[in-house]
Amino acid sequence: MPTKPIVLLANADTWLTESLESVLTQGGYQVVATAKRQQVLELARRYLPDGILLDTGLDQRTSDNLTLCRTLRADPSISRATPIILLTAGPALRAQQVDALRAGAWELRGDPLDMEELVLRLGVYVQGKLEVDRLGSEGMVDRASGLYNDVGMARRAAELAAFTVRQGLPLACAVFQPSNGILTASSADRLALAVRNAGRISDAVCRTGPAEFTVFAPATDETGAEGLVQRISDAVARTAAVTLRAGVSTAPATAKRPSGARTSTAFPQPAQTSPDELLARARDALN
Repeated sequence: MPTKPIVLLANADTWLTESLESVLTQGGYQVVATAKRQQVLELARRYLPDGILLDTGLDQRTSDNLTLCRTLRADPSISRATPIILLTAGPALRAQQVDALRAGAWELRGDPLDMEELVLRLGVYVQGKLEVDRLGSEGMVDRASGLYNDVGMARRAAELAAFTVRQGLPLACAVFQPSNGILTASSADRLALAVRNAGRISDAVCRTGPAEFTVFAPATDETGAEGLVQRISDAVARTAAVTLRAGVSTAPATAKRPSGARTSTAFPQPAQTSPDELLARARDALN
């Protein structure tokens, strides 16, 4: 019998936890639930869940409710392909969505909570994560560096593009190459590790050539992209002693359609951002 996907459900609302646990169990998931903030990381390390539903109000005494999400995303034992969906009381405002994305969450869901949509979205994300697991490191991840390869980049960039269009956020793409263009195999691997360590947890950091690296950064406009390039270039120069050149391309934020509004002339569906086009323009802009 196939192993059931595991969902870690961390929520302080007993009624909501019981409702979600019932729906998820009926949907074929194994649910590990807790209402205690201090148990979340321990349970995530023990069970290696395929999806995480995390209540931002799990500990009201904590001023920064996104710290736990950052901790989960940064933990090396938890796959970066594991979707983390944050749940918050009240409506999920745009600024909160951006903060959640930067903390490494895939989504922030607020009230009123559409439980059916939440479970359907989680199912899509979990299937993607399971596919990453199936393909293994040879399929979507560069073995030497742990960064996404071309296949992994295509999948993750498409997910980020869809998310940013849906939330009305900008998306940036930056391509990095060594200035001299000449590296040995071992030094190229050291460079890859330096780029990985310099990347943000919210970004898709990819190795698209032996010494070429691509970063897709959600919620990042032209000014933010310039800062991203500067930060990664400085970090790599400091840790790997390599000078990088970079090219950047950005897709501007689109107007977010009001919740529940149908696609019409008043609220047309925003055009889908093309990651391939962003990547091509960033490569053309290399200097």
